[in-house]
Amino acid sequence: VPLAEVLYFKAELKYITVRTAAKSYILDGSLSELEEKYPTQFMRIHRNALVARRAVRALEKHYDPEEGEGWAVRLNGIDELLSVSRRQLSAVREAIASL
Repeated sequence: VPLAEVLYFKAELKYITVRTAAKSYILDGSLSELEEKYPTQFMRIHRNALVARRAVRALEKHYDPEEGEGWAVRLNGIDELLSVSRRQLSAVREAIASL
């Protein structure tokens, strides 16, 4: 999968879901390795997710049944919202402001 097509990486159990606008793929590895390898292209939004900086469209308030009231990012090319952890919120706000 070309890196330019990746919208996000999300850790789920032992694997990483790699999401493009067209489909999802499964990858074996760790988010930490990807974050270290591509720090300018991807940003951490949650302990289980990295998103492509170029794909971030908006930061929105939302309600998650598991986590309650919180924040999420909306990405270009997909309807899915991705939760932003409280720990990462200020860094995500800064990154979005500088886009």
